[in-house]
Amino acid sequence: MKDIIDKIESLNEYKDKLYEFKDNLKPVKGEKTMSGWVIALIVIAAVIVGLFVITFLVYMFNLDMKLMAAMEPIFLKHYDKVKRDEHL
Repeated sequence: MKDIIDKIESLNEYKDKLYEFKDNLKPVKGEKTMSGWVIALIVIAAVIVGLFVITFLVYMFNLDMKLMAAMEPIFLKHYDKVKRDEHL
């Protein structure tokens, strides 16, 4: 049991040393980070690629006309109820 307690205490000491080391670290001047513009360009490029993939899938599987075929009965029901001027 004492063996386990000694190991836990030594681990706690290492943990404290790591926290001290972490607190002493300072950012290096000139450290390269991604600027906001680069991140914005990456996001815009990802959106454009995503939209292209979606439109390509719609084109390849003819999904727009399949949707219209499914909605046709709804449209026909509506347009059959519309009153029309039948005067000549």
